[in-house]
Amino acid sequence: MNLRERNKSQRRVAILDAAKRLMHDSGNTGFSMRSLAEHAGVSLATPYNLFGSKQAVLVALLNADFENFQESLSQLSAGSIDVMFEAVRLTTDNLKQDPSYYRGAMAEVTLDAQPKVRNMILGPPYLLWKRLLREAVHKGKLSNSVDLDPFTITLTQLMFATTREWVQGYVNLPEMEARMRYGLALNLLAIATDTSRQTLRDHLARAEADLKSLWQSALMRRMKDGPLDAETQEILADQLSQMAPMDESAPKLRNTSMVLNTKENTA
Repeated sequence: MNLRERNKSQRRVAILDAAKRLMHDSGNTGFSMRSLAEHAGVSLATPYNLFGSKQAVLVALLNADFENFQESLSQLSAGSIDVMFEAVRLTTDNLKQDPSYYRGAMAEVTLDAQPKVRNMILGPPYLLWKRLLREAVHKGKLSNSVDLDPFTITLTQLMFATTREWVQGYVNLPEMEARMRYGLALNLLAIATDTSRQTLRDHLARAEADLKSLWQSALMRRMKDGPLDAETQEILADQLSQMAPMDESAPKLRNTSMVLNTKENTA
């Protein structure tokens, strides 16, 4: 690396470090590019020249964390199926370390992202999932009967949409992880071979049990806040009927496939 490239790299690092400090100090992503340049010790034009926009700065921060995540994943000794579920667990563990920072950064770059920024966000996870799926196919754990491109896009979108639910505060991290594991197991079962089908069924059963437990707890907390109105009772009929053995006072209503959807503001 020549001197010019080394200086450019150092300025990039200074800008990213400054962005992270500003987010921690303020608790949000409301800093201006002028403030970012001042804290990084560079000219106002430099962040624009190196990144283009504040969204791109935040994407670069998240992608740097994603590189560390991939390194951690590569160190695990897990089979080609289990490693995908380990990826979900590691994702949640990383978010737990600094939920306010990740929620703020992800909200800024995902909730109103331009196509170019959206591709910057989804590109690295897409490549990771495609590599993991390809390895599972190569080892005979998944069938080669489907095109991995649309399958990977579907899986990446599932993870992205579920993460956005957490970013917006609609689910907490335990439910986000359980939803991801459930969706992952259900999708993989569609192309499972005999050597992986039971493993995936086990993953699916554990994720389903975790989701039911989380929803039951959320419903019990909801009911402590006061009686449910008729519309809410109908929406939550299945959940209420499952609580009947524990709580004889729970109203017995006709079944519906809808589940609890309350806004969770905790990590």
